[in-house]
Amino acid sequence: MEQFGNQLNIAVFETCALIAAGMKALFAKQSQYRIIFFKHRDEFMQMQTHVPFHGVIFSLSGSREHRRECLQLFSEIASLQPNLKRIVMVNGTDEAKLITQLSQTIINGVVNKDSPVTRFYDELSALLNDASRTSDANANHWYISNSPRLLSPTERIILRYLTDGYSVSQIASCLERNIKTIRAHKFNAMLKLGVNNDAGLLDAADILRYRNNFL
Repeated sequence: MEQFGNQLNIAVFETCALIAAGMKALFAKQSQYRIIFFKHRDEFMQMQTHVPFHGVIFSLSGSREHRRECLQLFSEIASLQPNLKRIVMVNGTDEAKLITQLSQTIINGVVNKDSPVTRFYDELSALLNDASRTSDANANHWYISNSPRLLSPTERIILRYLTDGYSVSQIASCLERNIKTIRAHKFNAMLKLGVNNDAGLLDAADILRYRNNFL
């Protein structure tokens, strides 16, 4: 497939047929864009070698595995085509906070699928619009305005211990800290990652570990 006329190709990773239909309706009004749907990374990576793309939109399903896939793909794209726009569609503000904290690369935008339809479409269109291109310094505007600072080295160490099955008291002993301090670091990590229970925290830690982003 080739780029048609002045149309810009947009790769969309979407597993929900209903949302895919909504995306088609949106882009039907955006004549400058042509969307191509993908279900698997390999399909896109093969096509992008001979088809120029303006951006990639990855719609998360809410699963840990899907977040892994998204972050891995964006890391690859960032190294191969750093100018390619990378946009994530998330399921609520908690997932938005989590994905921006876990990403090793700049994300050009995060769009909440829970937003009202009109706002959702307006935000997505604005992010794809050439006039809205941003520099590396402020590309991820959602992150800068809404998310606290990245996990600290101590918080990352504590998450590593947690994924290894250590209890809070055991971690305190290993790090020669008191239990209250370890609990405070754990709580801060949960706030930063947008999770509210141990299961969510361990999911985030597992993704970090999977992507070799731990220390």
